Amino acid sequence: MKYSTKIHQINAIQESTKAFEIDKSISKVLSYIFLSSILLNITFFSAKAQTSTGNPSQVEIIKADSLIGQNQPFMQMKKLIGNVGLRQGTTLLYCNLAILNETTNILEAYGKVKIIQADTVTITGDTAYYFGNERKAIINGHVKLDDRTIILSTSKLDYDLNTSIAYYNTGGKIIDKKSTLTSKEGYYNTVTKLFDFKKDVHVLDKEGSLTADSLRYSTLSKEAFFVAPTLVVNKKDTTYANPGSQYNTVTKISNLKGRSTVKTEDYTMTADTMIYDPPTEIGIAIGNIHFISKKDKAILTGDRGRYSKKTGVTRVFGHALLKNVFENDTLFLTADTLVSLDNKETKTKKLYAYKRVLIYKSDFSGKCDSLSYNVSDSTIYFYQKPVLWNLKNQSEADSINILLKNNKISVMNMKGKSFVISTDTLTNYNQIKGRKMVVRFTNDSKIEKVNVEGNGESIYYAVDEKNTLTGMNRVQCAKMNMNFSKNKISRIAFLGKPEGRFIPPKELKEEDKELDGFRWRVTEMPTKSSILARVSPPIIVLTKAIVKDSIEVKKVDKKNINLPNNKIKKKSLPKL
Repeated sequence: MKYSTKIHQINAIQESTKAFEIDKSISKVLSYIFLSSILLNITFFSAKAQTSTGNPSQVEIIKADSLIGQNQPFMQMKKLIGNVGLRQGTTLLYCNLAILNETTNILEAYGKVKIIQADTVTITGDTAYYFGNERKAIINGHVKLDDRTIILSTSKLDYDLNTSIAYYNTGGKIIDKKSTLTSKEGYYNTVTKLFDFKKDVHVLDKEGSLTADSLRYSTLSKEAFFVAPTLVVNKKDTTYANPGSQYNTVTKISNLKGRSTVKTEDYTMTADTMIYDPPTEIGIAIGNIHFISKKDKAILTGDRGRYSKKTGVTRVFGHALLKNVFENDTLFLTADTLVSLDNKETKTKKLYAYKRVLIYKSDFSGKCDSLSYNVSDSTIYFYQKPVLWNLKNQSEADSINILLKNNKISVMNMKGKSFVISTDTLTNYNQIKGRKMVVRFTNDSKIEKVNVEGNGESIYYAVDEKNTLTGMNRVQCAKMNMNFSKNKISRIAFLGKPEGRFIPPKELKEEDKELDGFRWRVTEMPTKSSILARVSPPIIVLTKAIVKDSIEVKKVDKKNINLPNNKIKKKSLPKL
Protein backbone atom coordinates (compact mmCIF):
# COMPACT_ATOMS: atom_id res chain seq x y z
CA MET A 1 0.00 0.00 0.00
CA LYS A 2 2.73 2.42 0.95
CA TYR A 3 4.77 1.30 -1.99
CA SER A 4 1.95 1.92 -4.50
CA THR A 5 1.32 5.35 -2.98
CA LYS A 6 4.94 6.37 -3.49
CA ILE A 7 4.88 5.20 -7.10
CA HIS A 8 1.80 7.32 -7.66
CA GLN A 9 3.47 10.32 -6.12
CA ILE A 10 6.56 9.80 -8.22
CA ASN A 11 4.45 9.61 -11.42
CA ALA A 12 2.61 12.77 -10.43
CA ILE A 13 5.88 14.60 -9.89
CA GLN A 14 7.21 13.40 -13.27
CA GLU A 15 4.03 14.52 -15.05
CA SER A 16 4.18 17.92 -13.46
CA THR A 17 7.85 18.20 -14.42
CA LYS A 18 7.08 17.34 -18.08
CA ALA A 19 4.25 19.86 -18.16
CA PHE A 20 6.59 22.50 -16.75
CA GLU A 21 9.26 21.71 -19.37
CA ILE A 22 6.64 21.90 -22.18
CA ASP A 23 5.36 25.23 -20.87
CA LYS A 24 8.93 26.45 -20.59
CA SER A 25 9.62 25.51 -24.29
CA ILE A 26 6.48 27.25 -25.51
CA SER A 27 7.41 30.29 -23.47
CA LYS A 28 10.87 30.40 -25.06
CA VAL A 29 9.38 30.19 -28.57
CA LEU A 30 6.86 32.94 -27.88
CA SER A 31 9.56 35.06 -26.30
CA TYR A 32 11.79 34.61 -29.39
CA ILE A 33 8.98 35.56 -31.77
CA PHE A 34 8.08 38.58 -29.66
CA LEU A 35 11.71 39.63 -29.42
CA SER A 36 12.25 39.23 -33.17
CA SER A 37 9.20 41.38 -33.87
CA ILE A 38 10.49 44.06 -31.54
CA LEU A 39 13.96 43.94 -33.12
CA LEU A 40 12.44 44.13 -36.63
CA ASN A 41 10.37 47.16 -35.71
CA ILE A 42 13.36 48.72 -33.98
CA THR A 43 15.40 48.15 -37.17
CA PHE A 44 12.59 49.59 -39.37
CA PHE A 45 12.11 52.74 -37.32
CA SER A 46 15.81 53.17 -36.65
CA ALA A 47 16.34 53.15 -40.44
CA LYS A 48 13.74 55.92 -40.75
CA ALA A 49 15.31 57.83 -37.94
CA GLN A 50 18.74 57.44 -39.52
CA THR A 51 17.42 58.69 -42.89
CA SER A 52 15.69 61.72 -41.45
CA THR A 53 18.47 62.73 -39.13
CA GLY A 54 21.53 61.16 -40.80
CA ASN A 55 22.62 61.20 -44.46
CA PRO A 56 20.26 63.49 -46.48
CA SER A 57 20.91 61.54 -49.70
CA GLN A 58 19.73 58.29 -48.15
CA VAL A 59 16.51 56.95 -49.68
CA GLU A 60 13.77 57.03 -47.03
CA ILE A 61 11.02 54.44 -46.73
CA ILE A 62 7.57 56.01 -46.36
CA LYS A 63 5.24 53.05 -46.52
CA ALA A 64 4.80 49.42 -47.59
CA ASP A 65 2.33 46.64 -46.89
CA SER A 66 5.20 44.40 -45.78
CA LEU A 67 8.91 44.62 -45.25
CA ILE A 68 11.48 41.86 -45.25
CA GLY A 69 15.02 42.42 -44.08
CA GLN A 70 17.69 40.60 -46.07
CA ASN A 71 21.01 40.95 -44.33
CA GLN A 72 23.99 39.82 -46.39
CA PRO A 73 27.69 40.03 -45.65
CA PHE A 74 28.69 43.74 -45.75
CA MET A 75 25.29 44.54 -47.31
CA GLN A 76 22.02 45.68 -45.75
CA MET A 77 18.99 44.98 -47.96
CA LYS A 78 15.26 45.57 -47.57
CA LYS A 79 12.47 44.15 -49.67
CA LEU A 80 9.27 46.21 -49.72
CA ILE A 81 6.04 44.65 -51.01
CA GLY A 82 2.69 46.32 -51.83
CA ASN A 83 1.87 50.06 -52.01
CA VAL A 84 5.52 50.99 -51.68
CA GLY A 85 6.41 54.64 -51.12
CA LEU A 86 9.90 56.10 -50.82
CA ARG A 87 11.37 59.57 -50.64
CA GLN A 88 14.62 61.40 -51.17
CA GLY A 89 14.36 65.11 -50.49
CA THR A 90 11.60 66.49 -52.75
CA THR A 91 11.58 63.37 -54.91
CA LEU A 92 8.94 60.68 -54.35
CA LEU A 93 8.94 57.15 -55.75
CA TYR A 94 6.00 54.72 -55.78
CA CYS A 95 5.80 51.12 -57.01
CA ASN A 96 4.42 47.63 -56.22
CA LEU A 97 7.73 46.03 -55.27
CA ALA A 98 11.05 47.58 -54.29
CA ILE A 99 14.45 46.25 -53.24
CA LEU A 100 16.49 48.85 -51.39
CA ASN A 101 20.20 48.40 -50.84
CA GLU A 102 20.81 50.72 -47.93
CA THR A 103 24.56 50.18 -48.09
CA THR A 104 24.90 51.37 -51.74
CA ASN A 105 21.73 53.51 -51.63
CA ILE A 106 20.51 51.87 -54.84
CA LEU A 107 16.83 51.06 -55.36
CA GLU A 108 15.20 48.58 -57.71
CA ALA A 109 11.51 49.29 -58.38
CA TYR A 110 8.99 47.03 -60.13
CA GLY A 111 5.36 47.39 -61.17
CA LYS A 112 3.57 50.70 -61.76
CA VAL A 113 6.65 52.77 -61.06
CA LYS A 114 6.05 56.49 -60.53
CA ILE A 115 8.69 59.13 -59.82
CA ILE A 116 7.60 62.65 -58.85
CA GLN A 117 10.17 65.44 -58.67
CA ALA A 118 9.15 68.58 -56.75
CA ASP A 119 5.53 68.22 -57.87
CA THR A 120 6.51 69.39 -61.38
CA VAL A 121 7.82 66.32 -63.23
CA THR A 122 6.11 62.94 -63.16
CA ILE A 123 7.70 59.85 -64.73
CA THR A 124 5.95 56.49 -64.95
CA GLY A 125 7.19 53.12 -66.19
CA ASP A 126 7.23 49.37 -65.65
CA THR A 127 10.58 49.10 -63.84
CA ALA A 128 13.26 51.48 -62.60
CA TYR A 129 16.72 51.65 -61.12
CA TYR A 130 17.31 54.61 -58.83
CA PHE A 131 20.83 55.56 -57.75
CA GLY A 132 20.35 57.62 -54.61
CA ASN A 133 23.88 58.95 -54.23
CA GLU A 134 24.01 60.21 -57.83
CA ARG A 135 20.27 61.02 -57.91
CA LYS A 136 19.87 59.32 -61.26
CA ALA A 137 17.09 57.06 -62.48
CA ILE A 138 16.78 54.55 -65.33
CA ILE A 139 13.14 53.83 -66.17
CA ASN A 140 12.13 50.97 -68.49
CA GLY A 141 8.95 49.70 -70.09
CA HIS A 142 6.06 51.94 -71.05
CA VAL A 143 7.77 55.16 -69.95
CA LYS A 144 5.99 58.51 -69.81
CA LEU A 145 7.33 61.86 -68.67
CA ASP A 146 4.82 64.62 -67.90
CA ASP A 147 6.01 68.10 -66.86
CA ARG A 148 2.67 69.88 -67.42
CA THR A 149 4.03 71.22 -70.70
CA ILE A 150 4.56 68.08 -72.78
CA ILE A 151 4.17 64.32 -72.53
CA LEU A 152 7.19 62.25 -73.53
CA SER A 153 6.70 58.57 -74.32
CA THR A 154 9.54 56.07 -74.84
CA SER A 155 10.62 52.54 -73.89
CA LYS A 156 13.69 53.56 -71.85
CA LEU A 157 14.56 56.84 -70.17
CA ASP A 158 17.57 58.05 -68.21
CA TYR A 159 16.79 60.94 -65.88
CA ASP A 160 19.33 62.98 -63.94
CA LEU A 161 17.61 64.75 -61.05
CA ASN A 162 20.63 66.99 -60.44
CA THR A 163 20.65 68.51 -63.94
CA SER A 164 16.92 67.84 -64.63
CA ILE A 165 17.87 66.29 -67.99
CA ALA A 166 16.03 63.30 -69.43
CA TYR A 167 17.64 61.20 -72.17
CA TYR A 168 16.41 58.43 -74.47
CA ASN A 169 17.99 56.59 -77.41
CA THR A 170 15.37 53.95 -78.20
CA GLY A 171 12.94 56.25 -80.00
CA GLY A 172 10.54 58.69 -78.40
CA LYS A 173 7.36 60.66 -78.99
CA ILE A 174 6.63 64.12 -77.58
CA ILE A 175 3.10 65.51 -77.57
CA ASP A 176 2.12 69.05 -76.69
CA LYS A 177 -1.09 70.96 -77.28
CA LYS A 178 -0.61 71.48 -81.03
CA SER A 179 2.08 69.17 -82.35
CA THR A 180 3.65 65.72 -82.12
CA LEU A 181 7.40 65.14 -82.36
CA THR A 182 9.25 61.87 -82.84
CA SER A 183 12.96 61.01 -82.93
CA LYS A 184 15.30 58.12 -82.21
CA GLU A 185 17.34 60.03 -79.65
CA GLY A 186 16.62 63.03 -77.46
CA TYR A 187 17.63 65.17 -74.49
CA TYR A 188 15.08 67.18 -72.51
CA ASN A 189 15.76 69.74 -69.78
CA THR A 190 12.66 69.86 -67.58
CA VAL A 191 13.71 73.26 -66.14
CA THR A 192 14.57 75.22 -69.29
CA LYS A 193 12.03 73.18 -71.32
CA LEU A 194 14.57 72.72 -74.12
CA PHE A 195 14.65 69.57 -76.25
CA ASP A 196 17.63 68.37 -78.30
CA PHE A 197 16.56 65.75 -80.83
CA LYS A 198 18.77 63.56 -83.00
CA LYS A 199 18.24 61.06 -85.82
CA ASP A 200 15.02 60.95 -87.88
CA VAL A 201 13.36 63.96 -86.29
CA HIS A 202 9.74 64.57 -87.35
CA VAL A 203 7.32 67.27 -86.14
CA LEU A 204 3.69 67.00 -87.21
CA ASP A 205 0.71 69.29 -86.62
CA LYS A 206 -2.56 70.14 -88.37
CA GLU A 207 -0.94 72.63 -90.73
CA GLY A 208 2.24 70.83 -91.77
CA SER A 209 5.34 68.87 -90.87
CA LEU A 210 9.04 69.29 -90.14
CA THR A 211 11.81 66.79 -90.93
CA ALA A 212 15.47 66.94 -89.88
CA ASP A 213 18.38 64.87 -88.65
CA SER A 214 18.85 67.07 -85.56
CA LEU A 215 16.70 69.74 -83.95
CA ARG A 216 16.47 71.90 -80.82
CA TYR A 217 12.96 72.72 -79.63
CA SER A 218 11.60 74.93 -76.84
CA THR A 219 8.32 73.70 -75.37
CA LEU A 220 7.77 77.14 -73.81
CA SER A 221 8.21 79.39 -76.86
CA LYS A 222 7.25 76.59 -79.32
CA GLU A 223 10.33 77.53 -81.36
CA ALA A 224 12.42 75.07 -83.34
CA PHE A 225 16.15 75.81 -83.70
CA PHE A 226 17.70 74.11 -86.72
CA VAL A 227 21.10 72.54 -86.08
CA ALA A 228 21.04 70.50 -89.32
CA PRO A 229 19.45 70.87 -92.78
CA THR A 230 15.69 70.90 -92.20
CA LEU A 231 12.59 70.50 -94.37
CA VAL A 232 9.37 72.31 -93.33
CA VAL A 233 6.21 71.50 -95.29
CA ASN A 234 3.03 73.51 -94.75
CA LYS A 235 -0.23 73.60 -96.67
CA LYS A 236 0.89 76.58 -98.77
CA ASP A 237 4.68 76.42 -98.85
CA THR A 238 7.79 74.28 -98.43
CA THR A 239 10.96 75.48 -96.72
CA TYR A 240 14.48 74.08 -97.02
CA ALA A 241 16.44 75.54 -94.10
CA ASN A 242 20.06 75.26 -93.06
CA PRO A 243 21.66 75.25 -89.58
CA GLY A 244 21.22 78.47 -87.62
CA SER A 245 17.59 78.94 -88.66
CA GLN A 246 14.56 79.26 -86.36
CA TYR A 247 10.89 78.34 -86.82
CA ASN A 248 7.92 79.01 -84.52
CA THR A 249 5.44 76.12 -84.71
CA VAL A 250 2.58 78.31 -83.42
CA THR A 251 3.00 81.61 -85.28
CA LYS A 252 4.74 79.88 -88.23
CA ILE A 253 7.29 82.73 -88.32
CA SER A 254 10.53 81.57 -89.96
CA ASN A 255 13.96 83.11 -89.45
CA LEU A 256 16.09 81.28 -92.00
CA LYS A 257 19.86 81.55 -92.28
CA GLY A 258 22.57 79.84 -94.27
CA ARG A 259 21.26 79.80 -97.86
CA SER A 260 17.70 78.60 -97.37
CA THR A 261 14.83 78.20 -99.86
CA VAL A 262 11.06 78.75 -99.66
CA LYS A 263 8.75 77.28 -102.31
CA THR A 264 5.07 78.11 -102.91
CA GLU A 265 2.64 77.40 -105.74
CA ASP A 266 3.59 80.65 -107.46
CA TYR A 267 7.25 81.27 -106.65
CA THR A 268 10.55 80.00 -105.25
CA MET A 269 12.83 82.23 -103.14
CA THR A 270 16.40 81.51 -102.07
CA ALA A 271 18.65 83.77 -99.98
CA ASP A 272 21.38 83.77 -97.35
CA THR A 273 18.90 85.04 -94.73
CA MET A 274 15.10 85.06 -94.87
CA ILE A 275 12.34 86.08 -92.46
CA TYR A 276 8.73 85.13 -93.23
CA ASP A 277 5.71 86.15 -91.13
CA PRO A 278 2.55 84.20 -92.14
CA PRO A 279 0.04 86.46 -90.27
CA THR A 280 1.14 89.50 -92.30
CA GLU A 281 2.31 87.33 -95.23
CA ILE A 282 5.48 89.41 -95.46
CA GLY A 283 8.86 87.93 -96.30
CA ILE A 284 12.27 89.61 -96.11
CA ALA A 285 15.34 88.21 -97.86
CA ILE A 286 18.95 89.37 -97.45
CA GLY A 287 22.08 88.26 -99.28
CA ASN A 288 22.28 87.00 -102.86
CA ILE A 289 18.52 86.51 -103.26
CA HIS A 290 17.03 84.44 -106.06
CA PHE A 291 13.27 84.89 -106.70
CA ILE A 292 11.58 82.74 -109.38
CA SER A 293 8.02 83.39 -110.58
CA LYS A 294 6.84 80.10 -112.07
CA LYS A 295 3.81 81.42 -113.98
CA ASP A 296 5.61 84.41 -115.52
CA LYS A 297 8.86 82.51 -116.15
CA ALA A 298 10.68 85.41 -114.52
CA ILE A 299 13.74 85.41 -112.25
CA LEU A 300 14.56 88.27 -109.88
CA THR A 301 17.98 88.48 -108.22
CA GLY A 302 19.64 91.04 -105.98
CA ASP A 303 21.22 91.80 -102.61
CA ARG A 304 18.02 92.33 -100.61
CA GLY A 305 14.33 91.72 -101.14
CA ARG A 306 10.90 92.14 -99.56
CA TYR A 307 7.72 90.24 -100.44
CA SER A 308 4.10 90.88 -99.43
CA LYS A 309 1.65 88.18 -100.45
CA LYS A 310 -1.45 90.23 -99.61
CA THR A 311 -0.51 93.09 -101.91
CA GLY A 312 1.43 90.90 -104.33
CA VAL A 313 4.39 93.32 -104.21
CA THR A 314 7.99 92.13 -104.41
CA ARG A 315 10.91 94.57 -104.05
CA VAL A 316 14.54 93.83 -104.85
CA PHE A 317 17.44 96.18 -104.00
CA GLY A 318 21.15 96.19 -104.82
CA HIS A 319 22.51 94.53 -107.99
CA ALA A 320 18.85 93.98 -108.94
CA LEU A 321 18.26 91.93 -112.10
CA LEU A 322 15.19 90.57 -113.88
CA LYS A 323 15.46 87.72 -116.36
CA ASN A 324 12.19 87.15 -118.19
CA VAL A 325 12.38 83.94 -120.20
CA PHE A 326 10.45 83.78 -123.46
CA GLU A 327 10.16 80.91 -125.91
CA ASN A 328 13.34 81.64 -127.87
CA ASP A 329 14.69 84.67 -126.06
CA THR A 330 15.36 86.21 -122.65
CA LEU A 331 14.86 89.79 -121.50
CA PHE A 332 17.51 91.14 -119.09
CA LEU A 333 16.65 94.17 -116.96
CA THR A 334 18.72 95.75 -114.20
CA ALA A 335 18.26 98.82 -111.99
CA ASP A 336 19.00 100.04 -108.49
CA THR A 337 15.52 98.87 -107.42
CA LEU A 338 13.06 96.47 -109.03
CA VAL A 339 9.42 96.19 -107.93
CA SER A 340 7.10 93.43 -109.09
CA LEU A 341 3.31 93.76 -108.67
CA ASP A 342 1.04 90.72 -108.99
CA ASN A 343 -2.46 91.67 -107.78
CA LYS A 344 -4.73 88.65 -108.17
CA GLU A 345 -7.90 90.63 -107.35
CA THR A 346 -7.39 93.14 -110.15
CA LYS A 347 -5.43 90.62 -112.24
CA THR A 348 -2.68 93.19 -112.63
CA LYS A 349 0.90 92.21 -113.34
CA LYS A 350 3.49 94.98 -113.57
CA LEU A 351 7.18 95.51 -113.08
CA TYR A 352 8.78 98.81 -112.06
CA ALA A 353 12.47 99.70 -112.29
CA TYR A 354 14.01 102.76 -110.63
CA LYS A 355 17.32 104.52 -111.22
CA ARG A 356 20.05 103.59 -113.71
CA VAL A 357 17.92 101.21 -115.75
CA LEU A 358 19.51 98.97 -118.39
CA ILE A 359 17.52 96.58 -120.57
CA TYR A 360 18.61 94.02 -123.15
CA LYS A 361 16.82 91.65 -125.49
CA SER A 362 18.04 90.10 -128.72
CA ASP A 363 16.02 92.56 -130.87
CA PHE A 364 16.47 95.73 -128.78
CA SER A 365 18.27 97.26 -125.80
CA GLY A 366 18.04 100.51 -123.91
CA LYS A 367 18.80 102.70 -120.92
CA CYS A 368 16.75 105.20 -118.91
CA ASP A 369 16.16 106.57 -115.42
CA SER A 370 13.01 104.54 -114.65
CA LEU A 371 10.77 102.02 -116.34
CA SER A 372 7.45 100.19 -115.98
CA TYR A 373 6.52 96.91 -117.66
CA ASN A 374 2.86 95.96 -117.93
CA VAL A 375 2.97 92.20 -118.30
CA SER A 376 -0.78 92.01 -119.00
CA ASP A 377 -0.62 93.98 -122.28
CA SER A 378 3.13 93.48 -122.98
CA THR A 379 3.90 97.21 -122.90
CA ILE A 380 7.14 98.71 -121.57
CA TYR A 381 7.26 102.39 -120.57
CA PHE A 382 10.61 104.24 -120.44
CA TYR A 383 10.93 107.54 -118.54
CA GLN A 384 13.45 110.36 -118.09
CA LYS A 385 15.20 110.71 -121.46
CA PRO A 386 15.45 107.07 -122.48
CA VAL A 387 17.64 105.79 -125.32
CA LEU A 388 16.79 102.60 -127.22
CA TRP A 389 18.77 100.65 -129.81
CA ASN A 390 17.19 98.34 -132.33
CA LEU A 391 19.42 96.63 -134.88
CA LYS A 392 21.10 99.65 -136.58
CA ASN A 393 18.63 102.17 -135.16
CA GLN A 394 18.85 104.51 -132.19
CA SER A 395 15.78 106.19 -130.67
CA GLU A 396 15.56 108.73 -127.86
CA ALA A 397 12.88 111.03 -126.44
CA ASP A 398 11.61 112.44 -123.16
CA SER A 399 9.54 109.26 -122.76
CA ILE A 400 9.07 106.12 -124.84
CA ASN A 401 6.78 103.13 -124.66
CA ILE A 402 7.04 100.00 -126.74
CA LEU A 403 4.49 97.28 -127.41
CA LEU A 404 5.71 93.69 -127.65
CA LYS A 405 3.97 91.23 -129.91
CA ASN A 406 4.99 87.59 -129.77
CA ASN A 407 7.72 88.79 -127.41
CA LYS A 408 9.20 91.05 -130.12
CA ILE A 409 9.08 94.82 -130.46
CA SER A 410 6.03 95.79 -132.56
CA VAL A 411 5.24 99.51 -131.96
CA MET A 412 7.25 102.31 -130.37
CA ASN A 413 5.57 105.56 -129.23
CA MET A 414 7.87 108.52 -128.56
CA LYS A 415 6.92 111.77 -126.86
CA GLY A 416 8.88 114.99 -126.37
CA LYS A 417 12.05 115.72 -128.35
CA SER A 418 11.82 112.50 -130.29
CA PHE A 419 14.88 111.59 -132.31
CA VAL A 420 15.50 108.48 -134.43
CA ILE A 421 18.84 107.69 -136.08
CA SER A 422 19.47 104.76 -138.41
CA THR A 423 22.53 103.79 -140.42
CA ASP A 424 22.39 102.66 -144.04
CA THR A 425 24.73 100.34 -145.94
CA LEU A 426 27.18 103.21 -146.43
CA THR A 427 27.14 103.97 -142.67
CA ASN A 428 25.38 107.26 -143.28
CA TYR A 429 23.14 108.51 -140.48
CA ASN A 430 19.52 108.89 -141.55
CA GLN A 431 17.75 111.08 -138.98
CA ILE A 432 14.13 111.81 -138.05
CA LYS A 433 13.16 114.37 -135.45
CA GLY A 434 9.84 115.63 -134.08
CA ARG A 435 7.66 116.36 -131.06
CA LYS A 436 5.81 113.02 -131.24
CA MET A 437 6.69 109.95 -133.18
CA VAL A 438 5.23 106.47 -133.78
CA VAL A 439 7.55 103.77 -135.13
CA ARG A 440 6.21 100.43 -136.35
CA PHE A 441 8.34 97.33 -136.82
CA THR A 442 8.19 94.20 -138.94
CA ASN A 443 8.06 90.68 -137.51
CA ASP A 444 11.84 90.51 -137.74
CA SER A 445 12.17 93.79 -135.70
CA LYS A 446 13.07 96.10 -138.61
CA ILE A 447 11.57 99.60 -138.97
CA GLU A 448 8.54 99.50 -141.25
CA LYS A 449 6.83 102.90 -140.77
CA VAL A 450 7.54 106.19 -139.00
CA ASN A 451 4.87 108.82 -138.35
CA VAL A 452 5.99 112.22 -137.04
CA GLU A 453 3.69 114.88 -135.58
CA GLY A 454 4.88 118.39 -134.78
CA ASN A 455 8.14 120.10 -135.70
CA GLY A 456 9.19 117.35 -138.03
CA GLU A 457 12.74 117.33 -139.41
CA SER A 458 14.59 114.69 -141.35
CA ILE A 459 17.86 113.90 -143.05
CA TYR A 460 17.98 110.90 -145.31
CA TYR A 461 20.58 109.90 -147.88
CA ALA A 462 19.72 108.90 -151.44
CA VAL A 463 21.50 105.75 -152.63
CA ASP A 464 21.10 104.22 -156.11
CA GLU A 465 20.84 100.58 -157.08
CA LYS A 466 24.60 100.27 -157.21
CA ASN A 467 24.74 101.36 -153.58
CA THR A 468 26.27 104.72 -154.55
CA LEU A 469 25.46 107.92 -152.73
CA THR A 470 23.59 110.36 -154.98
CA GLY A 471 22.86 113.08 -152.43
CA MET A 472 21.23 114.01 -149.14
CA ASN A 473 17.68 115.28 -148.48
CA ARG A 474 17.01 117.66 -145.62
CA VAL A 475 13.34 118.48 -144.91
CA GLN A 476 11.33 120.43 -142.32
CA CYS A 477 7.53 120.18 -141.95
CA ALA A 478 4.69 119.85 -139.42
CA LYS A 479 4.05 116.16 -140.14
CA MET A 480 5.72 113.41 -142.07
CA ASN A 481 5.09 109.75 -142.85
CA MET A 482 7.86 107.39 -143.93
CA ASN A 483 7.81 103.82 -145.17
CA PHE A 484 10.91 101.63 -145.06
CA SER A 485 11.95 98.60 -147.07
CA LYS A 486 15.14 96.65 -146.38
CA ASN A 487 16.14 99.32 -143.89
CA LYS A 488 15.84 102.04 -146.60
CA ILE A 489 13.18 104.70 -147.09
CA SER A 490 10.87 103.49 -149.84
CA ARG A 491 8.10 106.11 -149.56
CA ILE A 492 7.84 109.46 -147.83
CA ALA A 493 5.12 112.08 -147.36
CA PHE A 494 5.65 115.59 -145.96
CA LEU A 495 2.57 117.42 -144.67
CA GLY A 496 2.06 120.98 -143.45
CA LYS A 497 4.16 123.41 -145.46
CA PRO A 498 7.26 121.34 -145.98
CA GLU A 499 10.60 122.99 -146.63
CA GLY A 500 13.44 120.95 -148.00
CA ARG A 501 16.50 120.85 -150.13
CA PHE A 502 18.59 118.26 -151.87
CA ILE A 503 22.34 118.48 -151.44
CA PRO A 504 24.61 116.68 -153.94
CA PRO A 505 27.55 114.72 -152.52
CA LYS A 506 30.09 117.29 -153.66
CA GLU A 507 28.30 120.11 -151.81
CA LEU A 508 27.84 118.20 -148.54
CA LYS A 509 29.35 119.85 -145.51
CA GLU A 510 29.80 118.32 -142.06
CA GLU A 511 27.36 120.76 -140.46
CA ASP A 512 24.70 119.68 -142.98
CA LYS A 513 24.91 116.01 -142.01
CA GLU A 514 23.48 116.36 -138.51
CA LEU A 515 20.21 117.69 -137.11
CA ASP A 516 20.31 119.77 -133.93
CA GLY A 517 20.65 117.40 -130.95
CA PHE A 518 22.30 114.60 -132.92
CA ARG A 519 24.29 112.15 -130.76
CA TRP A 520 25.24 108.68 -131.91
CA ARG A 521 25.51 106.87 -128.55
CA VAL A 522 26.12 103.30 -129.61
CA THR A 523 29.02 103.02 -127.13
CA GLU A 524 26.40 103.31 -124.33
CA MET A 525 24.30 100.46 -125.71
CA PRO A 526 23.77 97.75 -123.05
CA THR A 527 24.63 94.16 -123.86
CA LYS A 528 23.90 90.93 -122.06
CA SER A 529 27.47 90.67 -120.83
CA SER A 530 27.59 94.30 -119.64
CA ILE A 531 24.36 93.85 -117.64
CA LEU A 532 25.55 90.62 -116.03
CA ALA A 533 28.89 92.24 -115.19
CA ARG A 534 27.10 95.15 -113.53
CA VAL A 535 24.95 92.95 -111.26
CA SER A 536 27.79 90.62 -110.29
CA PRO A 537 29.12 91.57 -106.85
CA PRO A 538 32.77 92.68 -106.99
CA ILE A 539 35.36 90.08 -106.03
CA ILE A 540 37.34 91.35 -103.06
CA VAL A 541 40.94 90.16 -103.03
CA LEU A 542 42.62 90.58 -99.69
CA THR A 543 46.27 91.57 -100.11
CA LYS A 544 48.67 91.44 -97.23
CA ALA A 545 50.59 94.69 -96.77
CA ILE A 546 54.37 94.24 -96.85
CA VAL A 547 56.05 95.61 -93.75
CA LYS A 548 59.13 97.71 -94.34
CA ASP A 549 61.39 95.33 -92.42
CA SER A 550 59.72 92.19 -93.79
CA ILE A 551 61.59 89.25 -95.35
CA GLU A 552 60.32 90.13 -98.85
CA VAL A 553 61.79 93.64 -98.70
CA LYS A 554 65.07 92.35 -97.28
CA LYS A 555 65.36 89.86 -100.15
CA VAL A 556 64.92 92.62 -102.74
CA ASP A 557 67.40 94.87 -100.96
CA LYS A 558 69.93 92.03 -100.83
CA LYS A 559 69.65 91.49 -104.60
CA ASN A 560 70.19 95.21 -105.26
CA ILE A 561 73.22 95.29 -102.95
CA ASN A 562 74.88 92.48 -104.92
CA LEU A 563 74.44 94.33 -108.24
CA PRO A 564 77.05 96.82 -109.53
CA ASN A 565 76.11 100.47 -109.21
CA ASN A 566 76.12 101.07 -112.96
CA LYS A 567 73.62 98.21 -113.50
CA ILE A 568 71.33 99.58 -110.82
CA LYS A 569 71.37 102.99 -112.45
CA LYS A 570 70.66 101.56 -115.88
CA LYS A 571 67.71 99.56 -114.55
CA SER A 572 66.26 102.60 -112.85
CA LEU A 573 66.40 104.70 -116.07
CA PRO A 574 63.30 104.53 -118.28
CA LYS A 575 63.72 103.35 -121.84
CA LEU A 576 63.20 106.05 -124.46
